Amino acid sequence: MVRRSVYIRDVAAAGGMTPQAVRYYESLGLLEKPQRTRSGYRVYAPEAIQRVRFIKDAQQLGLNLDEIRVIIRMKCSMQPPCDCVRDMLRKKLAGIEKQIAQMDATRKKLLKVLRSSDEAPPLPHEDSLICPLIEKPATESSHRASD
Repeated sequence: MVRRSVYIRDVAAAGGMTPQAVRYYESLGLLEKPQRTRSGYRVYAPEAIQRVRFIKDAQQLGLNLDEIRVIIRMKCSMQPPCDCVRDMLRKKLAGIEKQIAQMDATRKKLLKVLRSSDEAPPLPHEDSLICPLIEKPATESSHRASD
């Protein structure tokens, strides 16, 4: 089987990125250092395209470049990374679920404020420091501070 070398533009195009991004990935150790032509052009093994696609797929799952580097290093040292990846993905999912819960709580607060502002008569601006829609009455805010 003949291995065909690929240039940086090929690797970049396969990952939907710029050649600068490919060089950056290389500097982080996510891609192996390529060989060079006599004129200094980078020449990658065809596997670099698969690696870049893997990196992009992992990023779409929420993994950051440090996490991806750990996975790649495990694979390169002949350790199966799947258990590690599974743990990373579980942590990402837990974080997303926490964010969703926080966003849902914020959504409910927004709806409550909007409903009460739609139903209440307009307050004179002097009755609040900045905006009565956001400010809580003194009794409510002092009560919340003691919670």
